[in-house]
Amino acid sequence: MSSFFVKFIMWGILTALAYHVVVGIRHIMMDTGLLEETLIAGKRSAMISFVITVVLSLLAGVLVW
Repeated sequence: MSSFFVKFIMWGILTALAYHVVVGIRHIMMDTGLLEETLIAGKRSAMISFVITVVLSLLAGVLVW
């Protein structure tokens, strides 16, 4: 994995996977009643999910490079 293009593709795949997992967990928490299904709670949990995804994306970038 020495090519920049391959590393970039791997980082992109890992970022998409992290987003999918984090938002999936959020969705399960809403379905089970652990999170309220109000507009405010939805916006807050979406922002938290986004921040967690950014952190995981940065971590994936460090691990790939």
